[in-house]
Order: sequence, then structure tokens, then C-alpha cells
Amino acid sequence: MPQSPWRPWFWAPFVLAVDFVTKRLVLDNVEVLRGRIELIGEFARLAYVRNPGSAMGLFPVGRWVLVSVSAAAAVFLVYLYATSRPRRPVRLAAMAAILGGALGNLVDRVFYDGMVVDFIDLGIGSRRFYTFNVADMGVSLGGLVLFLCLLRDDRAASAAAPGDGTGPPPGESVPGEPPPAAPTAGPAADV
Repeated sequence: MPQSPWRPWFWAPFVLAVDFVTKRLVLDNVEVLRGRIELIGEFARLAYVRNPGSAMGLFPVGRWVLVSVSAAAAVFLVYLYATSRPRRPVRLAAMAAILGGALGNLVDRVFYDGMVVDFIDLGIGSRRFYTFNVADMGVSLGGLVLFLCLLRDDRAASAAAPGDGTGPPPGESVPGEPPPAAPTAGPAADV
């Protein structure tokens, strides 16, 4: 039974739902999270942070600029998904995870005064990585998987390209194999 091209789409609502639920839990427990809660010693902690910028707190350019960019990215991802070949489920799942994350942070920007709720804090001692959320994980992991898929496709296309030194030049035969068929000029060449 052929796989539905929409099955990998599951990751968009999944990332969006998990992001929403975890942020709701954080917002319902803000007082507890004002201090940091250690999960794995100093390495992984829960901490409530409101991020006015984009990834890693960069580019705090204003609520509606980030809302517009996020919405445009979401529309572009839906377009890419709809126009992608259905036999690439890993690539489609990666795009869906990115979309779910983009929508999760877009919801925050619209409803929380342009801020995004972040709460996962990683680092060692005073050297901390940026604080992030489930939506950021969807964007980052989906982006990494998509990059690896594109890299693999690029390498496969390069290996299959004629004249790249991996096979005979076009029109020449390989020893032990029949010569390639001569090109035809259309229906009249069959006469």
C-alpha cells in the first residue's frame, strides 16, 4: 500500500501541540520557575524567559516584523511541502517539524506581546547555551535534517551527472556493453 504524502505532515501539529502544552505548563508555574529548576545538575535546567527576538534572542526588531517573517516562512514551508515529491518522507517530515516550530513561536508573538516563552536552559556552570523551547527544537532539528537531505541529494546528483569523470562521455560505450542507441529525430526517423 503506497504511503500517503501527507503522513509526514503529522510532525507539524505534533510539534505545535507539544510546544503549546509545555509553554502552558511553564506559564501556569511561573512563580516556581522564577528560580531555576535543575533537571540534570547544572547542565539542563528549567527557567522562564521571555524572548523579544528571534533565535537565540537575536534581532529584537519588533513584534510585527517577526510576526510577518514567521508567517511568510510558514506559507513558504507549506508551498515547499505541497510541491515536494511524495517519495521523500524524511524531507517532508523535516519541513513539517520546521513549520510546527515556526507556528508555535508565531502564536507566542501574536498573543504574548511579541515575546516567545523559552524555558529550556542548557550549559555548564556560567557558560550557558541560549534558552529555548520545543518550537525552537522543531525548527533546529527539522532544519538540520532538511540540510542533510539536501546535501545527500546534491551529492547524488553530482555523482549521476554525465561527464563528471565517473563514466564514459555521452555517446560512448562501456567495454563489454552494447553501444548506446543513436538519437532519433522524431517520428520521421522511424521510416
